[in-house]
Amino acid sequence: MRVVRAGSFTIAASQLGLSRALISRHVSELETRLGVRLLNRSTRSLSLTDEGTAYLEFCEKIFRDIETSERGILQTRLEPVGTLRVLAPKSFGAAHLSDAVIAFAKVQPRLQISLLLDNTPYRGSYKFAERGLDMVLCFSTPMRSAMVEQEIAIMDWVVCASPDYLARAGRPQAPADLAGHDCLLHLEGTENDSIWRFDGPKGPVTAKVRGSFFSNTALALRKAALAGLGITLVPDYVVRDDLEAGDLVDLLPRYRAPPRPLIAVYPRTPAVPRKVQAFVDFLKVWMVEQTPVRHRLSTRVAVDA
Repeated sequence: MRVVRAGSFTIAASQLGLSRALISRHVSELETRLGVRLLNRSTRSLSLTDEGTAYLEFCEKIFRDIETSERGILQTRLEPVGTLRVLAPKSFGAAHLSDAVIAFAKVQPRLQISLLLDNTPYRGSYKFAERGLDMVLCFSTPMRSAMVEQEIAIMDWVVCASPDYLARAGRPQAPADLAGHDCLLHLEGTENDSIWRFDGPKGPVTAKVRGSFFSNTALALRKAALAGLGITLVPDYVVRDDLEAGDLVDLLPRYRAPPRPLIAVYPRTPAVPRKVQAFVDFLKVWMVEQTPVRHRLSTRVAVDA
C-alpha cells in the first residue's frame, strides 16, 4: 500500500524508515506467497497489475475495517454503549436498586442492562469473566488486588420488631437483653451472624443472639418480623416504610448498629469502562436524591492483605 501510494520504492522506504532493499524484498516475498505479480516495475515507474489492483483494494478495506473498529472501541470510552451486567444482593436489588437501574436505563438508551440478584460472597471470587459480569454491588468485599472498589453510599442498619412481639416478649433496653429474645438472623451474610455489634454511649458493644428463623435475604427477615416471630437486624431501606407506619418498632435508640458501605466492585483495567463509571456516577447521585442515606464519595483501590 505504501509503495503504490508513494509511486516509488525509495520514497516508501523513506516514509517507513526502512531500506529500499528491504521494501523491495517484502514486496517480492508477498508476490511469491500469492503466486502472482502485483507490480510492473521499470527503472522510472511502477504500475499495478490487475491482480495488484484487486489486492490493493482488499488491503485498503482491511485497514478501513481496523480504523472503524478502533473508533468504535474508543467511543465506548467516551459514552456508555454496549451491555452492562450488574450483580447485586437479592434484598437490596429487589427493594431498592431495581428502581435506580430503571431510571438509569431511561437516560442511557444505548445500553443493554442486565440486573442479576443473588447473594454476593463474603469471601471468595465474584467470577466476573465466567458470569459475564461488569460490576458487583455488595456490602463487603474480598479485597483482592485485581479488583477496584468505589464506595457508593453509607447504608444504615436498624434493630426492630413488631409491636405484637414486644407486647408478648418485652422490649430490650440494652444489647445484652437480646440474649433472652428470639432473633431473626441472616444466614451466611457475614462471617459470624450470631454476633450483633453496636456503637453505644460508652463505645462498641457486642451481643450474642440466638433464634429459630434464618434467611439469606433481608426481605424474608422483614416478613418474619412483621409476623411477630422476633427481633431482626436489617438494612434501614428494607423496613423504612414499616417503621414510619408503626408496623415495626425501632429498638435500642441509644445503641446503633454500625452502618455499612455500599460498594461497587469491578475488575482492574487500564481505563475504567465508560458504561461502568457512568452507572457508578449515576447511582451515587440517585442514592443521595432518593434515599436518606449518609453519602460519602470516595474511591478505594483494593490492596493485598
